[in-house]
Amino acid sequence: MKLRKTDTLFRKFLLLRDEYTCQRCRRQYQPDNCRGLQVSHYWGRSRENTRFDEENCILLCWGCHQLWGHGDLRVAYESYMRAKLGEDGFDLLEARAYTYKKRDDKLDELAIKALLKEVQ
Repeated sequence: MKLRKTDTLFRKFLLLRDEYTCQRCRRQYQPDNCRGLQVSHYWGRSRENTRFDEENCILLCWGCHQLWGHGDLRVAYESYMRAKLGEDGFDLLEARAYTYKKRDDKLDELAIKALLKEVQ
């Protein structure tokens, strides 16, 4: 999987926001040893409009990402997201996910840097 510079910046934002913690099992990682944490996109990375949407993404450890993101517990992931965002918030996120957005790395980078400033 090829990562863009914006993917790396966004992961840094999520690590700070979620305090290096898997949002499913709550295992906390150390800043200098957090390779086991992955960015999980509820609506996949191919959906440009929600690729860097902070409501669409959480940190999951590898095992939890396999279960929620790609496995048999996808329904549990949906329940988590609905509880986290509320029904209206989830519906709005879904609408954004299905809305076309042209890729714009420069604009995305500026937006992610603004998010990073909020959590630092």
